[in-house]
Amino acid sequence: MAEGGDIGVTTSLSCHVLCAVPQLIDPNFVRSVVLMIEHNEDGAFGLVINNCLPTRVADVTESLGLEWYGEEDEKVRLGGPVEPVRGFVLHDQPGWDPLADEVCDGLLITASLDAITPEEGIGAGGHFLFTLGYAGWGEGQLEREMTSGSWVAVPISDAGFGVTPRWIFETAPEVMWQEALASIGVDPARLVGHRGIGEPIAKA
Repeated sequence: MAEGGDIGVTTSLSCHVLCAVPQLIDPNFVRSVVLMIEHNEDGAFGLVINNCLPTRVADVTESLGLEWYGEEDEKVRLGGPVEPVRGFVLHDQPGWDPLADEVCDGLLITASLDAITPEEGIGAGGHFLFTLGYAGWGEGQLEREMTSGSWVAVPISDAGFGVTPRWIFETAPEVMWQEALASIGVDPARLVGHRGIGEPIAKA
């Protein structure tokens, strides 16, 4: 990931997804779409949502003693390279976990399953996405990467189109990168870098 001096990007990227530019060759983030959970002066935390592991969610939840009520072959997403055995659940059910934190309107994250009974399980009555690991940035690191042109930021919309919470749950991982960029009018074939938030640089 990029390093550099202090820069002036101060807009919080919480409730955005970050799309890696094609030139970002870090194997952990090639063409990745990262859902930003938290971004403040101390650093940033997000989950890659378009990188599937071969492991089924049902197999992981079974090992935890919990039922999985979603699609039988639903795959676990690799949320990032940090703590790759730590699980997170993204969902849209505020009543399912009283300890869940809100990412943005209509999107919540559960970081501990201690409050979930085996019978309640995961995946019933709404949208659920299970990830292992996360992406983390230290103080000022993400700001430097934005300025160096590593990422394009796409806001999560509540208008019913573009990148919405429902889009996050229902879009096939293999097309997320292209669709997220297209939602703000960016053609990936012409993208060579960008200047910070929402300012893509395209080929002439």
